[in-house]
Amino acid sequence: MERAVQVVLLTGPAGSGKTSLGARIAASPGWKHLSEDDYWVKIKEGHPAGELRTPEEQAIVQAKVIRDLLSTLTGGNRVVLEFILYENPPRPLLTYQKALSEREIPFMTSVLRPTLDDLLVRIRARGREQECDIMALRSNAEHQMACLSSPLIRSHWLIDPTGDSLEEVYAKHFKQVVEGS
Repeated sequence: MERAVQVVLLTGPAGSGKTSLGARIAASPGWKHLSEDDYWVKIKEGHPAGELRTPEEQAIVQAKVIRDLLSTLTGGNRVVLEFILYENPPRPLLTYQKALSEREIPFMTSVLRPTLDDLLVRIRARGREQECDIMALRSNAEHQMACLSSPLIRSHWLIDPTGDSLEEVYAKHFKQVVEGS
């Protein structure tokens, strides 16, 4: 018998709906939401806005995320971990998959891939002050979307949320895993 999924790895470009979907999954009993962004906010505190992430910082953040994820699982909860995908090869995804596989923890991988136009609409709708440069937003979004073409990302992981509400995406792709129905 297949063991129940203990971790949902939820990734994709900035603005694709990862945080909202992670929170929706974690609204179900027995699920907790971890966001890699929370760890990045702490490590980048006091640094210039927009400063790139270093490989050393990435290793620190990922180690802390894995520690907290394992601690949450030990506490009897299942976890949805959401994180941005911004490089090819997708090192953060590979790191989390490897950590879970080595510990034989059942997980599923989901990669949100809306259309570029939908992604830009979503980002603009957030209204964040640092996201007002339309040309920079488009360039960054195009880069992150291109990262999704990595041969390391399997087609059955991809979810296109374009045109679907949060509840529709949840019902189509996560409800059975999360609620077992």
